[in-house]
Amino acid sequence: MLTFSLIEQIALALFLLSGISFFLYHLLIRLKIILSAKSDFSIDQLPLRLKRVFEEVILHKKVASGQRKSAGILHALVMYGFIFFGLITINHFALAFGITFFNETFRKFYFYLFGMPWALLCSIGILGLAYRRFVLKPKALGDFSATSALVSVFIVTLMLTYVIDELHLFNNALLHKANWWIHSGVIGGFLFLIPQSKHMHLVLSPFNIFLRPFDIPSHGAIPIDMEASEEELDNLLLDLATLSKDQALDIFTCVECGRCTDVCPANRGGGSLNPKYHFILDLKKPMLESGDANVIDKIDVEAGWECTTCQACTEVCPVGNHVEKADEIRSFQVLAEGDVPQEYQKLLRNLQETGNTEGTSPSSILEELPVFTPDKELVLWLGCFAKHSMDPNFLSSVRNFVKILDSADVSYGILSNEQCSGDPANKLGDKLTYQLLMDQNVEELNKVQNVVTMCPHCVVNLQKEYKKYHEINYEVKHHTQVISDLLDAGKININPGSLEKVTYHDPCNLSRTLDDTASPRNAIKAAAPEFFELDESGKETLCCGAGGALWWKKDSGEGRTHLLRAEQVIESKTDTVVTGCNFCYGMMNQGIGPLTPAGQEQIKVKDVADIVAENLK
Repeated sequence: MLTFSLIEQIALALFLLSGISFFLYHLLIRLKIILSAKSDFSIDQLPLRLKRVFEEVILHKKVASGQRKSAGILHALVMYGFIFFGLITINHFALAFGITFFNETFRKFYFYLFGMPWALLCSIGILGLAYRRFVLKPKALGDFSATSALVSVFIVTLMLTYVIDELHLFNNALLHKANWWIHSGVIGGFLFLIPQSKHMHLVLSPFNIFLRPFDIPSHGAIPIDMEASEEELDNLLLDLATLSKDQALDIFTCVECGRCTDVCPANRGGGSLNPKYHFILDLKKPMLESGDANVIDKIDVEAGWECTTCQACTEVCPVGNHVEKADEIRSFQVLAEGDVPQEYQKLLRNLQETGNTEGTSPSSILEELPVFTPDKELVLWLGCFAKHSMDPNFLSSVRNFVKILDSADVSYGILSNEQCSGDPANKLGDKLTYQLLMDQNVEELNKVQNVVTMCPHCVVNLQKEYKKYHEINYEVKHHTQVISDLLDAGKININPGSLEKVTYHDPCNLSRTLDDTASPRNAIKAAAPEFFELDESGKETLCCGAGGALWWKKDSGEGRTHLLRAEQVIESKTDTVVTGCNFCYGMMNQGIGPLTPAGQEQIKVKDVADIVAENLK
């Protein structure tokens, strides 16, 4: 058994105290910045939060998912290795001060049952990750990372020195003690390394995952009271440049894995937006330098305007970050800087002057539909896309949904004074226009109970976003949810007669923001036996490119964000692509036609209502 002189004990104590002090100093700097940010953390729904920590931290649910399952498994081996070495590390340092937590029998038992197997597995994990990081060099991980290399060396050294110590491979007392000190030095080295690198996520990620808001996205309300004093309005505008506490914690928790960049449709389409940097890492240095979270103006403006706000980056983040910050930079630009891109000025003017995105009169579809009266069960909210025939083909989908309601003997009607839900203004940062539209809509909608719409963007706003500003007394459902409910209740019956190959494109707002991937599939599978999934489906869907109000812009130059999903659909060799969003429907129609190779039959685009109505018994 090793013995240590008083000098050695003092040296070890000073080394550990300096390391702990260094670590805590840098941790406290970050915590001070986080606490200086606006808003407050929420700890509601405690059981769900604890469940999420268990799933995402202990079970590595997100780390070992998607296209990085192998890397996630390797990461899990490293993490579990450190968990099993926690007790060993405490005992290791206690020995230097003559304290023994484990007797020799227990140590040997623990070593052969847990220690040695996990030393091997942990080494395999870190060497596999190092091979991927420094040999395969995935683009998303970025440039060479000296700290990652050092961590790899540290971990392998820890495992090796531990095994050498437990197997007593050095009979020489001097070598034995040297091995002990190397092991101790590496452990202490982590205290100096972690605070200055991405490995701070080891400490912060469990808290970030626990505190993460449940709503996606989680942008705060920006209530604008035009009767407020000039000072109050100035403070509101100044506040726009400050991150929330959740967002500030995100910045320091980032593990720099680049998963957000991998799934970003704007980046994949050739745009400049790189969410890993523009929405996260580019804000870290300014925060540390200024000592506060007033850094929204440091986000690249042009990159912020490219974002489709699809939330793929947030959905895929393994450490719980709400990555997307397009809402913050756009709101800052529009409200504080008065800077609205030219391509959106007409759109916002239309919303202000006419209450709709197109600035036109309604289409003829209004003449076909009954007006809502209190005796009817549902308000059929059309949305600008259908009401103003932004894709004339979509009107047949509206008629098919009405056919389903009629078949189920469900009464419905439209609101004659329906205005745009305000989604484009909200996404573009024009919160004043958004609030004007919202206030008028809430006044009308609070007179009814149940609303259904074929537009997921409208559902998100009428149901979720409006709640941030108003108390709402109505419930909103997406039409695929209503169709699914009618099927389950036996109010409609479907003859599965469609023999065409059918796939489904998940709209981002329905799958991620509304967390519903089941309702549309329930309806489609009842009608189409030859249904199959696209490679990127469910919550891992690829945005069609219309989100974030980009429908009114589309990509220019070499940008191809709006074509990526249509290309995937064509490559799938399907006969029909079904979707549950009017904007996705329009984007598919615009992309599939021009991209279809010569000689290949063009893929049909349908809404969920179409494929159900066509197969009603």
